Amino acid sequence: MIKKKIMIMAIAGLIAAGSAEAVFAAEKQTDDRIMQLMQSIKDYIAGQIKDEQKPENDAVILPEAQNSRAQQVINLTNKERNKAGLPDLKASSQLSRLAQLKAEDMARNGYFSHTSPTYGSAFDMMKSQGISYRSAGENLAKGQPSAQSAMKGWMNSSSHRENILSSKYSEIGVGIAENGKGTIYWVQIFKG
Repeated sequence: MIKKKIMIMAIAGLIAAGSAEAVFAAEKQTDDRIMQLMQSIKDYIAGQIKDEQKPENDAVILPEAQNSRAQQVINLTNKERNKAGLPDLKASSQLSRLAQLKAEDMARNGYFSHTSPTYGSAFDMMKSQGISYRSAGENLAKGQPSAQSAMKGWMNSSSHRENILSSKYSEIGVGIAENGKGTIYWVQIFKG
Protein backbone atom coordinates (compact mmCIF):
# COMPACT_ATOMS: atom_id res chain seq x y z
CA MET A 1 0.00 0.00 0.00
CA ILE A 2 2.84 2.42 0.85
CA LYS A 3 4.53 1.52 -2.45
CA LYS A 4 1.34 2.39 -4.33
CA LYS A 5 1.03 5.74 -2.51
CA ILE A 6 4.62 6.62 -3.37
CA MET A 7 4.01 5.59 -7.00
CA ILE A 8 0.85 7.71 -7.16
CA MET A 9 2.66 10.73 -5.73
CA ALA A 10 5.51 10.27 -8.20
CA ILE A 11 3.12 9.94 -11.12
CA ALA A 12 1.18 13.05 -10.05
CA GLY A 13 4.48 14.96 -9.94
CA LEU A 14 5.42 13.72 -13.39
CA ILE A 15 2.07 14.71 -14.82
CA ALA A 16 2.31 18.17 -13.27
CA ALA A 17 5.83 18.53 -14.66
CA GLY A 18 4.60 17.48 -18.11
CA SER A 19 6.90 14.48 -18.56
CA ALA A 20 4.72 12.43 -20.90
CA GLU A 21 7.25 9.67 -21.57
CA ALA A 22 7.77 9.03 -17.87
CA VAL A 23 4.01 8.99 -17.31
CA PHE A 24 3.44 6.41 -20.04
CA ALA A 25 6.31 4.26 -18.75
CA ALA A 26 4.89 4.43 -15.23
CA GLU A 27 1.41 3.54 -16.52
CA LYS A 28 2.70 0.26 -17.94
CA GLN A 29 4.06 -0.71 -14.52
CA THR A 30 0.93 0.02 -12.52
CA ASP A 31 -2.22 -1.92 -11.86
CA ASP A 32 -5.68 -0.88 -13.07
CA ARG A 33 -6.53 1.16 -9.96
CA ILE A 34 -3.42 3.29 -10.23
CA MET A 35 -4.03 3.78 -13.97
CA GLN A 36 -7.55 4.99 -13.21
CA LEU A 37 -6.20 7.39 -10.61
CA MET A 38 -3.62 8.69 -13.07
CA GLN A 39 -6.35 9.37 -15.62
CA SER A 40 -8.32 11.23 -12.96
CA ILE A 41 -5.27 13.35 -12.17
CA LYS A 42 -4.72 14.08 -15.87
CA ASP A 43 -8.39 14.99 -16.32
CA TYR A 44 -8.28 17.20 -13.24
CA ILE A 45 -5.22 19.08 -14.50
CA ALA A 46 -6.75 19.47 -17.96
CA GLY A 47 -9.98 20.67 -16.36
CA GLN A 48 -8.14 23.23 -14.27
CA ILE A 49 -6.51 24.68 -17.39
CA LYS A 50 -9.88 24.78 -19.20
CA ASP A 51 -11.60 26.31 -16.13
CA GLU A 52 -9.19 29.26 -16.23
CA GLN A 53 -10.44 30.04 -19.74
CA LYS A 54 -14.18 29.73 -18.96
CA PRO A 55 -16.46 32.77 -18.86
CA GLU A 56 -17.35 34.11 -15.44
CA ASN A 57 -20.80 32.51 -15.25
CA ASP A 58 -19.81 29.00 -16.35
CA ALA A 59 -20.35 26.10 -13.92
CA VAL A 60 -16.98 25.10 -12.46
CA ILE A 61 -17.65 22.68 -9.59
CA LEU A 62 -15.68 19.41 -9.72
CA PRO A 63 -17.73 16.18 -9.88
CA GLU A 64 -16.13 14.76 -6.71
CA ALA A 65 -17.16 17.81 -4.70
CA GLN A 66 -20.65 17.76 -6.19
CA ASN A 67 -21.15 14.08 -5.31
CA SER A 68 -20.05 14.64 -1.71
CA ARG A 69 -22.29 17.68 -1.24
CA ALA A 70 -25.21 15.97 -2.96
CA GLN A 71 -24.90 13.01 -0.60
CA GLN A 72 -24.86 15.42 2.35
CA VAL A 73 -28.12 16.97 1.08
CA ILE A 74 -29.71 13.52 0.72
CA ASN A 75 -28.56 12.52 4.21
CA LEU A 76 -29.85 15.76 5.75
CA THR A 77 -33.16 15.40 3.88
CA ASN A 78 -33.62 11.86 5.19
CA LYS A 79 -32.68 12.99 8.70
CA GLU A 80 -35.51 15.56 8.60
CA ARG A 81 -37.89 12.94 7.22
CA ASN A 82 -36.94 10.50 9.96
CA LYS A 83 -37.65 13.16 12.62
CA ALA A 84 -41.15 13.45 11.13
CA GLY A 85 -41.61 9.66 11.12
CA LEU A 86 -41.26 9.36 7.34
CA PRO A 87 -39.20 6.79 5.43
CA ASP A 88 -35.94 7.70 3.70
CA LEU A 89 -36.03 8.88 0.12
CA LYS A 90 -34.07 6.65 -2.25
CA ALA A 91 -31.28 8.40 -4.17
CA SER A 92 -32.08 8.28 -7.89
CA SER A 93 -29.26 8.58 -10.41
CA GLN A 94 -31.79 9.63 -13.09
CA LEU A 95 -33.18 12.44 -10.93
CA SER A 96 -29.68 13.46 -9.83
CA ARG A 97 -28.61 13.74 -13.47
CA LEU A 98 -31.56 16.06 -14.17
CA ALA A 99 -30.96 18.07 -10.98
CA GLN A 100 -27.31 18.47 -11.96
CA LEU A 101 -28.25 19.66 -15.45
CA LYS A 102 -30.61 22.21 -13.92
CA ALA A 103 -28.02 23.45 -11.38
CA GLU A 104 -25.37 23.81 -14.10
CA ASP A 105 -27.85 25.56 -16.39
CA MET A 106 -28.68 28.14 -13.69
CA ALA A 107 -24.99 28.68 -12.88
CA ARG A 108 -23.99 28.96 -16.53
CA ASN A 109 -26.87 31.20 -17.63
CA GLY A 110 -27.21 33.33 -14.49
CA TYR A 111 -30.87 32.78 -13.63
CA PHE A 112 -32.73 31.41 -10.61
CA SER A 113 -36.12 29.96 -11.48
CA HIS A 114 -38.13 26.75 -11.55
CA THR A 115 -38.47 27.26 -15.29
CA SER A 116 -35.25 26.85 -17.26
CA PRO A 117 -34.95 28.67 -20.58
CA THR A 118 -33.04 25.58 -21.75
CA TYR A 119 -35.04 22.67 -20.29
CA GLY A 120 -38.40 24.05 -19.11
CA SER A 121 -39.69 22.85 -15.73
CA ALA A 122 -38.53 19.83 -13.73
CA PHE A 123 -41.68 18.11 -14.96
CA ASP A 124 -40.73 18.87 -18.58
CA MET A 125 -37.24 17.50 -17.94
CA MET A 126 -38.58 14.26 -16.45
CA LYS A 127 -41.05 13.76 -19.30
CA SER A 128 -38.33 14.39 -21.93
CA GLN A 129 -36.21 11.67 -20.32
CA GLY A 130 -39.07 9.17 -20.08
CA ILE A 131 -39.22 9.35 -16.28
CA SER A 132 -42.76 8.65 -15.10
CA TYR A 133 -44.12 9.88 -11.78
CA ARG A 134 -47.37 10.16 -9.84
CA SER A 135 -46.17 13.24 -7.97
CA ALA A 136 -43.07 15.40 -8.31
CA GLY A 137 -41.50 18.55 -6.91
CA GLU A 138 -38.41 20.69 -7.03
CA ASN A 139 -36.53 22.76 -4.43
CA LEU A 140 -33.99 25.39 -5.45
CA ALA A 141 -31.49 27.39 -3.40
CA LYS A 142 -28.85 29.92 -4.39
CA GLY A 143 -25.83 31.26 -2.56
CA GLN A 144 -25.72 28.97 0.48
CA PRO A 145 -22.12 27.90 1.14
CA SER A 146 -22.88 24.40 2.48
CA ALA A 147 -25.39 21.56 2.33
CA GLN A 148 -26.34 22.38 5.93
CA SER A 149 -27.14 26.02 5.14
CA ALA A 150 -29.11 25.09 2.00
CA MET A 151 -31.08 22.56 4.02
CA LYS A 152 -31.72 25.08 6.81
CA GLY A 153 -33.09 27.56 4.27
CA TRP A 154 -35.40 24.94 2.77
CA MET A 155 -36.66 23.82 6.18
CA ASN A 156 -37.40 27.45 7.11
CA SER A 157 -39.63 27.82 4.02
CA SER A 158 -43.07 26.23 4.22
CA SER A 159 -43.27 25.23 0.53
CA HIS A 160 -39.75 23.76 0.48
CA ARG A 161 -40.27 21.98 3.81
CA GLU A 162 -43.51 20.55 2.40
CA ASN A 163 -41.56 18.94 -0.47
CA ILE A 164 -38.91 17.54 1.89
CA LEU A 165 -41.52 16.08 4.25
CA SER A 166 -44.05 14.89 1.65
CA SER A 167 -45.23 11.31 2.05
CA LYS A 168 -46.01 11.35 -1.70
CA TYR A 169 -42.32 11.14 -2.62
CA SER A 170 -40.10 8.06 -2.57
CA GLU A 171 -37.05 9.21 -4.61
CA ILE A 172 -34.72 12.21 -4.68
CA GLY A 173 -32.07 13.62 -6.97
CA VAL A 174 -29.66 16.41 -6.04
CA GLY A 175 -27.57 18.70 -8.23
CA ILE A 176 -25.08 21.40 -7.26
CA ALA A 177 -23.11 23.80 -9.42
CA GLU A 178 -20.98 26.87 -8.80
CA ASN A 179 -20.55 29.76 -11.19
CA GLY A 180 -17.31 31.64 -11.86
CA LYS A 181 -18.17 34.18 -9.14
CA GLY A 182 -18.45 31.46 -6.49
CA THR A 183 -22.26 31.45 -6.23
CA ILE A 184 -23.53 27.93 -5.53
CA TYR A 185 -26.84 26.68 -6.96
CA TRP A 186 -28.62 23.80 -5.19
CA VAL A 187 -31.38 21.65 -6.74
CA GLN A 188 -33.51 18.88 -5.24
CA ILE A 189 -35.92 16.97 -7.50
CA PHE A 190 -38.45 14.64 -5.87
CA LYS A 191 -40.78 12.04 -7.31
CA GLY A 192 -43.23 9.45 -6.12
